[in-house]
Order: sequence, then structure tokens, then C-alpha cells
Amino acid sequence: MVLATSKLSDDFKTTIPKEIIKKCNIDKDYIIEWDLTDDGEPLISFRKKRDFKNIIWAFHLEEETDSAELKRSI
Repeated sequence: MVLATSKLSDDFKTTIPKEIIKKCNIDKDYIIEWDLTDDGEPLISFRKKRDFKNIIWAFHLEEETDSAELKRSI
């Protein structure tokens, strides 16, 4: 069963159908990731954009740091 369809423009652009936007709960802060399965079938997924504020806590330094020193060094 097909949930929604969209057309390609002459320069291969398309619009995400509103049914998909609602069902996947996405907005302008999402990135579309395109891939192919081992069988060559398209695989499309959505992920939230990340910026520095979102990923700053993902890193761990082995040594102690001083935020004031780090700021001065930048």
C-alpha cells in the first residue's frame, strides 16, 4: 500500500508529502539520509540536524580541562 506520492521536477527536486511529514513527525530541522539496501532498494530516513550546541556533550577528554583556559586559547 502506498501512503503518498510526489513528483520530480526537471532538476530532480521533490516535496515530502504532508502524510509523511505528519507520520514521521519531521520539520525543517531534519536532514534526509538516502541509502540503498543490499538488494538495491532505496532506504530513506530522517534525522534531526545537529549543531555544536547539540554535540558538545558527546565528547569526553581524558585530561582535566579548565573552561576559562580553553576559551582563552580559542
